Amino acid sequence: MSSVHTPEESASANPPAAEQNQSRSNNDGAAHSDSDDSAAEANDNDKVNENDAAEDSDADLLADYPDTETSIELMHSRLKSLDSLGLSRFHSLEFLGCRQNLIKDVSPLSTLTTLRELDLYDNRLTSAAGLAPLTQLKSLDLSFNKLRRIDPQLEALDQLQELFFVSNKIRRIEHLQAFTLLTNLELGANRIRTIEGLDSLVCLEQLYLGKNKIEKLQGLESLRRLRVLSLQSNRITRIEGLEQLEQLEELYLSHNGVERIEGLEANTKLTILDVTSNRLTQIEGIRHLTRLEDLWASGNQLESFGNIEAECGPVQSLRTVYFEFNPLQRAQPANYRRKVMLTLPQVTQIDASPCR
Repeated sequence: MSSVHTPEESASANPPAAEQNQSRSNNDGAAHSDSDDSAAEANDNDKVNENDAAEDSDADLLADYPDTETSIELMHSRLKSLDSLGLSRFHSLEFLGCRQNLIKDVSPLSTLTTLRELDLYDNRLTSAAGLAPLTQLKSLDLSFNKLRRIDPQLEALDQLQELFFVSNKIRRIEHLQAFTLLTNLELGANRIRTIEGLDSLVCLEQLYLGKNKIEKLQGLESLRRLRVLSLQSNRITRIEGLEQLEQLEELYLSHNGVERIEGLEANTKLTILDVTSNRLTQIEGIRHLTRLEDLWASGNQLESFGNIEAECGPVQSLRTVYFEFNPLQRAQPANYRRKVMLTLPQVTQIDASPCR
């Protein structure tokens, strides 16, 4: 006799497809969860292994250097940290180059008290405070980092002669009082608005402040040994405040808003004057510059060859002039070079090309 199943029994014996699918889904979810945990654990282990391998690799970088080494170059070595390099054993090191790496912390350098030159150009530093023990440094390059200020602890480095802060995020010139031996200071491409804090830099010969937000030439009175002053790409509208800079040889003021060449009466040693891309309508105030060799005045509003002859003609030392992209060149492009040669026979180069 065949058995007969009620609908309830049939349903119990054969669960609906939805329930079967849900069961599979739950099982699959549990499986996936276990798999994800295992993968995460594997990833963590991989990262630990990678870090360990990186540290071992960093340590190997200096394995062949003797303890008495005086110069080490580690440019573009993908260094994220200096901890594993074992730098403390180099008791005679005078130069260390770490350009173009990923370094964030300089504290492992604190034992290198014999260093004379340290290059940390293009890293990821947000602070330079750990460098204070390196009191024998003569040259320090911290350009292309993420510094927002000149750290006051750097004043301990009072033997510095060269200091580079190019392309950081510095807003103020400060904490430089101790650098009385400094001859070269570079602070270009920052966020500086005011020239200040330079009074004690009595030995300074080169000052670079281009690509900032400076509106006025000031605060330079004590820099009586200054030979090179670069302030291109700022917001300067007037040449002033240079009366005490009698040793000045090169003045770079391109890409500002200067309307007149003036205020150079005391700067008779100038050999290069760059006023490219300003708002000049005429050349003036340079006839007394008897050592001037280069006058760069492209991209202004100069219209008159008569003005050029009257002001530049007496400057017999003049050898190179740039007058392109002015109305006097645009008006007669075919005759421009010939007219400059006739106007200034002492010149040997017009714009980028020799003419004699």
